[in-house]
Amino acid sequence: MNDGKNDFSIRQIEAAIDTLLSAKNDKVITSAKVIQALGGKKLKALSDRIDRTLASDDRFFDDNCGNFTCRSDFFSGYEFLITPDAWEIEQGVLFPGHRFTPYVNFEVFPSEIKLTGNGAKTVKLKMLTAPVSQIFHYHLLLGSEQVFDFFTAESPNNARLSRHLQPSDSVQLNVFDLKDFYQKHAFNVGDALLCRVEDWDSGVIAFEYLSGENRRDSELKSWIKAYEQSLETVFDRFENYPDIPEQLTYACFFGADTLPEAKKSASLDEFVRRTNEVEINFDSDHTVLAKRPNVADEYPMDLPEGMTLSRGETGDVGAMLREIGSPLTPVEVDSYIFDCCYTRELDFEEFFARAFGREKLHFTDEGQQAIFYNYIEERFEELSDTYNRVDDEPKAPLRSTILELVDDRLAFFDFLTSLGKKLDKLPSEDMRQLAALSLQLNEILKMLNNQGYTPDAGDLDRLAETVELRTDEQEELISKLTDRLEQGGESIQEKGQ
Repeated sequence: MNDGKNDFSIRQIEAAIDTLLSAKNDKVITSAKVIQALGGKKLKALSDRIDRTLASDDRFFDDNCGNFTCRSDFFSGYEFLITPDAWEIEQGVLFPGHRFTPYVNFEVFPSEIKLTGNGAKTVKLKMLTAPVSQIFHYHLLLGSEQVFDFFTAESPNNARLSRHLQPSDSVQLNVFDLKDFYQKHAFNVGDALLCRVEDWDSGVIAFEYLSGENRRDSELKSWIKAYEQSLETVFDRFENYPDIPEQLTYACFFGADTLPEAKKSASLDEFVRRTNEVEINFDSDHTVLAKRPNVADEYPMDLPEGMTLSRGETGDVGAMLREIGSPLTPVEVDSYIFDCCYTRELDFEEFFARAFGREKLHFTDEGQQAIFYNYIEERFEELSDTYNRVDDEPKAPLRSTILELVDDRLAFFDFLTSLGKKLDKLPSEDMRQLAALSLQLNEILKMLNNQGYTPDAGDLDRLAETVELRTDEQEELISKLTDRLEQGGESIQEKGQ
């Protein structure tokens, strides 16, 4: 083996690792086991070399404690859900997209997945042509740097998409033909494919039907929360380095002991649509999943001529809104202005009454009050003067819908004030959920307010679906909190625990 100096070559180390993998004795490999296979001595320098080799080998999960879990063993028998949407069911197809990628070897392309139903033959693939806008969301979690490589590999006709992409451009992709399966089970939106990994290395997946009637919304929420926590561990450990598929697969690993069973889980598509804590960000040269930040928009705050500095907050409009007692965010203020532009209601006083009239604003002093009014009036003039009706009209109705939810939230806070209740006296978990809902709606408003964002009908439909989900969740939360408040008697805090 060696002359005892422990100067093993990288080839010898890799060969020893391969030997341990082939033996299938352990799912977890350590440097000590590799050294034993090499017949070397347990010296720190050699252990460190082996650890680095194992850490760079994408066949393993690294727990950062010297234990390396074989991914093929970890995912053997692993179960997860896929939820086809209405258009797929209508077309009798399933886009592989990002649905399988976290659970199989990354060397397996999405259309190379072998899908088998109840021991039957492998599901056939067929070529489908559709606009990019219709199918792109099935591939979001492949990452921007991989999705066009996948499109090009699927068909040479797709190569042009990476150079110049328009939403109406056609793309040709292989899809699974599930027409007979959908018809057999009278498949509807909310039903799912319960999938099981049969072979991680070659991408063999078995699946069966799971009725939506057996899927409880409370269980989906619990799984989403657990997956968010697993992803947060990924973010803390790796920051923005891994691609999205690697982030997702590590979330499965970190959540091995906390994620509910697959039958009580959400699909990746449901997770993307319903998560309050995670968003897709573009970082440097690739897209990543990241923890959704708190809203803290900073706008430059200029003093009115002749006005001295206030003792209160004046440097950040978001912080000033909080300090003076307004529950609105800067994005929501802008949204009210854009909504006024859309409806051609361009009277500043009417706008101000709508956005702030219900609130009793508490200014630190006259200086802060003057700065606030000056900023709001200048912001109203700036946005109304530069309003682009042509580009905004397709987005405006959805913005109006979200502002109705903002109105409902503000009305609820008015109700609390009328009862003399403070937010910190309410159930902390319910209020956290309400804040999380508001935060996601705020992010959608931010997108809609961006004049460079010109979504097509498909994009708007998907955003509207998310808003509809948030509407139901906010109504449920506010109704529950209102019922508790009106019942009186037992303290709210006790009921919320």
